Amino acid sequence: MSDQTLLDVIDVLTIEHPVQAMFDGKARWVRRDPLIRQLREAVTATASGGNGTAATAGRLPFDSDALEQYHRLVTQVEGLHRGRDTPEENLRAWYAVAALDEQAERLEFTRWLYWVNAIDAKLTPPIVLELIDQASKQPYPCPECEFAWYETVTNSGPIPGSDPPRRWYDREKRVALVGTYRPDGHGGLERSAVECGCCGWRITGNDIRGFAWDLEIADLADSETAVSGREDER
Repeated sequence: MSDQTLLDVIDVLTIEHPVQAMFDGKARWVRRDPLIRQLREAVTATASGGNGTAATAGRLPFDSDALEQYHRLVTQVEGLHRGRDTPEENLRAWYAVAALDEQAERLEFTRWLYWVNAIDAKLTPPIVLELIDQASKQPYPCPECEFAWYETVTNSGPIPGSDPPRRWYDREKRVALVGTYRPDGHGGLERSAVECGCCGWRITGNDIRGFAWDLEIADLADSETAVSGREDER
């Protein structure tokens, strides 16, 4: 996002803006609501049960994290400007009259870019992909521990009547390397990670460039499976 300006970031937060979305395997430009409005609506939806009415309250779990994020954001905006109806209007009003030197603009850019990423992360769950060689159908080994699989305990409990007391365990075999991918319009590198569930090894940012092709192929394979499943249902 190094080519973005402070105004670009303010726009994404406060006014409708174009984004690329996939429809039937094709990238198309669509209009997206300002992120601050989306965060506020996420709080309202969970507080009211999904459609803004008290009659359906309680059907959705209340998103206290979204509410806490929204309150922190509003507090920061009102520290710069207040008097308008919404934080979007206040933030734009501040930017319109703010005379920032180069250092101050960098600091404000960093602050509001953080909010773009935080709201995006809140509203858009990442794509989680197991890193599997599509040719051999075998998982890639971890560069650190060299394991391709690991076992995790999913449930446990005491064995009735055992003497001495013993426990039973449900174990699940999982692929070690998993990619957490968030599209960002720049190849996904800035907001994605690859990590090992076995040893905890983790890389982010440009360090995952070597896995970028594997992530893209795995994402494509998942998309094709989903499309095939929908066609089978017809």
